[in-house]
Amino acid sequence: MSKLQTFFKYFGPGLMYAGAAVGVSHLVQSTRAGAVYGYELLGVVIFANIIKFPFFEIGTRYTIVTGKSLLDGYQNLGRWPIWIFFIISLGTMCVIVATVTLVTSGLFATILGVEIQPWLLCALILSFCFILLAVGKYSALDKLMKWIVIGLTITTILAVFFSFFANVPKLSTPAKSFSLSDAVDVSFLIALMGWMPIPIEAAVWQSDWTLAKKEENGGELPPMKWALLDFHIGYWGTTVLAVFFLILGSNMMYNTGGTFSTNAVTFASELIRLYTSSLGSWAYPIILLAAFFTMFSTTLTCFDAYPRVVANASQRVIPRLASVSREKLYWIWIVVVALGSVGILAFFLTSMKGLVDFATTVSFLNAPILALIHHLILFGKDIPKEHRPSPFVNLLSWFGIVFLFGFSIYFLQVRFFS
Repeated sequence: MSKLQTFFKYFGPGLMYAGAAVGVSHLVQSTRAGAVYGYELLGVVIFANIIKFPFFEIGTRYTIVTGKSLLDGYQNLGRWPIWIFFIISLGTMCVIVATVTLVTSGLFATILGVEIQPWLLCALILSFCFILLAVGKYSALDKLMKWIVIGLTITTILAVFFSFFANVPKLSTPAKSFSLSDAVDVSFLIALMGWMPIPIEAAVWQSDWTLAKKEENGGELPPMKWALLDFHIGYWGTTVLAVFFLILGSNMMYNTGGTFSTNAVTFASELIRLYTSSLGSWAYPIILLAAFFTMFSTTLTCFDAYPRVVANASQRVIPRLASVSREKLYWIWIVVVALGSVGILAFFLTSMKGLVDFATTVSFLNAPILALIHHLILFGKDIPKEHRPSPFVNLLSWFGIVFLFGFSIYFLQVRFFS
């Protein structure tokens, strides 16, 4: 088998990660960052991806070394880590799925050209996801994701390139600058970093997708170098895309007097206009479909991932569920996620921006706890020394933990006590 054939045989979980990551954090938050602050937060986007890298790579590294789910690593640390993961996932899964589905519904409504209640559109989208997962399971998800991520990457690169030549009128007055002493600015920074590139619990998703890929490959896990290559392509590729979205927002909206709407449908139209203003009106249907399928891929992967890992975790924290088949629990939790997500949008939605900022902020405040757990697993007894990352990654991991704890405390102080 040639190297190219070997690569495509094991290629998949990394793009699944990319499909989940390139959603709200990129299309919404990175673009908003550029539109509001220009290039000021460019370094923040890159920084967030770098310091969180060890906490995501463990999802692949642990599974390849041990052949088990990362949740086994949680459990081997004692009961408190697995309970923490279970409670965090249980408390955030419906909010996160509701958030990504809401953005997807805005793009879907733009495609249809109709006004439908967001909760109803979200119910339709999640119903279709349910059918797709029931019929195709991991294989369908794996194949679909490759084309979606590649398509959006190409169109985004083109849009960013042409945005440098677009004639966008700018205001003569200086735009607002970012300030660490401004509670509004700090709140946005936390929201931006919360899902940059994706909530840290997604490392467990990556682990379980790697195991699902193993089943598809006849019970064979890939060699470490191929698994890490797949992950690195997905991880650093989404980092580059986050930078591109910020550049696009800055080039096309910064200091123009324009702002993004808090309504999902209006926001979708404004987002597509950024692309078409750069590329031309001919690109409208292409960009609209690419953006929709990108957000749909995020919805689909999150809708699959949360029930998958919560089913796994629930069997570990609730002994009575150990006798229930994992697949049955998966479908029970997927129904819970669907009903909970639609319920949030039907009864509690006030604005897309508010829901996005709330979900991303909660994820940021959870991040240091999960980061510490992942560090303890990564450099613990489950992974032999020869399979651990380099000393530099060890230092990077500790730096990330200290920063996440420190900045979370700073945010709470600025937000509630200043």
